Amino acid sequence: MLEVADIFRDHGPAWRLANEGHVSLDQMKVMTAIERCRTAALGGHVARCENASCAHTVVAYNSCRNRHCPKCQGAAARKWLAEREAELLPVGYFHVVYTLPAPLRDIAPTRTSG
Repeated sequence: MLEVADIFRDHGPAWRLANEGHVSLDQMKVMTAIERCRTAALGGHVARCENASCAHTVVAYNSCRNRHCPKCQGAAARKWLAEREAELLPVGYFHVVYTLPAPLRDIAPTRTSG
């Protein structure tokens, strides 16, 4: 499956050159963090089965933990969404947008729920 990190690694260097002077240092740092996330560049650890006949080995690379990284923040986003869904009542919801007449705008609340 294609990931943002793959796109950054493949096209990031050329994009950085083309946009030099128009991208902030913070934005460049985010791109670099995403490119390096869960790769050998950030180090990692090896888990090996202690059974001598198995000795199955798994290498796990460290994450960047950047708040903009889709790999690192995916679990946090899913958790947040589950928490918000738990707050919903078991009814259908509708989003309604309407325009109030000018005389009512000053007295009407801008939000119906907090």
